Amino acid sequence: MNDLGLLYRALGKLQEAESFYRRSLAIREKKLGPSDLQVTTSLNNLAGVLTAENRYAAAEQMYRRALVIRQTKLGKDNPQVATVLNNLAAMFSTQEKYAQAEIYLKQALAIREKSLGPDHPQVANALNNLAGVYTSEGKYDQAEPLYKRAISIDEKIQGPEQTALTMDLSNLGAMYFRQAKYDDAMPLYVRALEIRDKTLGPMHPLTGASAQNLAGLYKAQSKYDLAEPLYQRSLSIFQQSFGPASPEAGSVLDDLSSMYSAQGKYAEAAKVYVQLIAAEEKTFGPQSPALANSLDAYAAALRKLGRDSEAVPLEERAKSIRAAQKKPPATNHKAPGKSAPPPAQS
Repeated sequence: MNDLGLLYRALGKLQEAESFYRRSLAIREKKLGPSDLQVTTSLNNLAGVLTAENRYAAAEQMYRRALVIRQTKLGKDNPQVATVLNNLAAMFSTQEKYAQAEIYLKQALAIREKSLGPDHPQVANALNNLAGVYTSEGKYDQAEPLYKRAISIDEKIQGPEQTALTMDLSNLGAMYFRQAKYDDAMPLYVRALEIRDKTLGPMHPLTGASAQNLAGLYKAQSKYDLAEPLYQRSLSIFQQSFGPASPEAGSVLDDLSSMYSAQGKYAEAAKVYVQLIAAEEKTFGPQSPALANSLDAYAAALRKLGRDSEAVPLEERAKSIRAAQKKPPATNHKAPGKSAPPPAQS
């Protein structure tokens, strides 16, 4: 049951994952007792799914219960305790509660350094996660040495994938990108893409993420001829891996459409906006502010092409969505080059 939950979680099928995790939890509680260590595995994994579903109060309750059991059974300095602290921090970070996330990540880091040694991969994981919180807070001077230390640790690991190293490289690159330090970000993004191409293969989703990151960097530098093939590559990977209307594909379509518009290539932009709108309708629903922005952007491209009659209903629909939301227009376009945060450990 637990392994099926892990599988469905990896596939992004959260409801199915939650169902299997709950069944796993019920069996373990009944057969082993409510305070068994195997129960904490089910609690931890179930909490991760609840976090992904934005059900934070329920997730926090699960994490705290798992934390108490592990601290009682294993002691407060056990690496398994650090795992729950790490996941609690990830949950708070998702909610932009960075002060709380920082507290738990510092505790997790201290436990891992003490119990596993300063050069252990789990120490690098904690360093990377703490640096991510600092980056989100704009504390770049505190984040940079942590990322570099994580890279130094993960570079020593000889494995077939080196996924942790590429995450370190991507996140440090994203931090430099946020500061418009493009020359510093470039070699990190290039190296991450090269490693993923070699170890994961050219069609792996993480390879697609690296291609998108590097494309975003070129786009920010107005090097559109270099950005476009990378965007097209990442789009192809995401569409094959997750589907043409997936959030991952939508993110690339968002970047690509805005790049074409910036170049005055309105015909190309209009074609991409059609795909983007379909993806956003599926991901966010027919009344989302993000969709309203894309409808307006599509309408603007059509007007540039002299297709005013086609633009009008799009603008009216966007206006209707915003009226229903009773909110001002919200920005949907993400900062190019931003890498996804490292996943919490199960």
